[in-house]
Amino acid sequence: MANDRNYDDHEYSQYYDDFPFKSYDEILEARRRAGTRRKGCLAAFLLIFLLLVLTVAFTFFSGSFIARRLLASLSDKQPDQTDSQTSVEPNGDAVIQLQPHDDNASPLIMTYDVSSVVEKAAGCVVGIVTESYSNFSSVDTGSGIIMSGDGYIITNNHVIEGGDSITVVLQDGSNYPAYLIGADSQTDIAVLKIQPESSLDAAEFGDSDTLRVGEPAIAIGNPGGLDLQGTVTAGIISAVNREITIDNNIMHLLQTDASINPGNSGGPLLNQYGQVVGVTSSKISATGYEGLGFAIPTSTVKPIVEELIRNGYVSGRPLIGVSVRTISQMAAAFYNLPRGLLVDAVAADSAAAAAGLQANDIITHLCGEPVRSVSDACQIRNRYKAGDTVTLSFYRSGSVYDIEFSLDEQQSSNPGWDF
Repeated sequence: MANDRNYDDHEYSQYYDDFPFKSYDEILEARRRAGTRRKGCLAAFLLIFLLLVLTVAFTFFSGSFIARRLLASLSDKQPDQTDSQTSVEPNGDAVIQLQPHDDNASPLIMTYDVSSVVEKAAGCVVGIVTESYSNFSSVDTGSGIIMSGDGYIITNNHVIEGGDSITVVLQDGSNYPAYLIGADSQTDIAVLKIQPESSLDAAEFGDSDTLRVGEPAIAIGNPGGLDLQGTVTAGIISAVNREITIDNNIMHLLQTDASINPGNSGGPLLNQYGQVVGVTSSKISATGYEGLGFAIPTSTVKPIVEELIRNGYVSGRPLIGVSVRTISQMAAAFYNLPRGLLVDAVAADSAAAAAGLQANDIITHLCGEPVRSVSDACQIRNRYKAGDTVTLSFYRSGSVYDIEFSLDEQQSSNPGWDF
């Protein structure tokens, strides 16, 4: 049995020399003190970082406030400005104000149900089939409007121009041969007549002068031919009194974004009450354009139609009676000729022919104004009426001549001249 022995410090040191002995409890205590110190350092670091952030934020906002106050004080010290000079101050409080709508107010944009308009007006829209025997029996189609129950039909001049046979197709598919009452190329209006078996549904016409931009507009016609007869498109009145040059004639038209396609020509443009306010005539169909359709307003159509029914032509319209070609600037420079209109033919019984104008002359001035195109000449001519005396200047064989003559009248017996 081993004997218990007591070791004093001397004996301890001789076994372990000077190595500092630590008990397990002392080691745990040392670790706890080290952990406490680390946590203290981390807390101090976070506190310092938070104080730094708060200091920077306070400095920024207080500086911005001081700057605004300084700018405001400087603005107050500026001399008075007139009403035409407006100063703009930086304002950190500027915001977009969102306003609530009034539930009792009418909306600015409304979607219209046009079914009642179509029911009222669809029966007055007809198809026009024009056949030309001289051009290998070519067939063109368009649209028309029943003007009266006894068979007067309004359409475009370009729909029936050059046709040897004209047929009107009603909404129910029945068709009638038509004969031409009169046509006017300047306004692109023509009037036809058929002999119906019974009274037809005639259109109701409205006053185009009362139209406002943004009003609803509805077009009914036969785009692409009779396979799509009675097609309805809708939009708005995009503009009124648009000045458009078509076939050398300056026309004042209604503009609409209601879809208008080949075959719609001659059909009605309707207002929201089902009244015809225009006769659809043309559209711009170039690349990059969309929704640009035009119609002849009823304020133009009414007097023309009445003249055509009464006379077969529009009375009082002036006519020089020539067929011409434009001489371009390049051609004039190349051939050493003056700018103007080269005369191809002169009506034999015209006053211009009697005054001495001949083929191959170059018209340079009309009533003292230079002419560079047929539309220029037509504009000048239309300022006068049939019977008025005008002066015309032309170039022939190196010399310029002036002649005076009275303007003839455009009639159904002398069509086909440029002006």
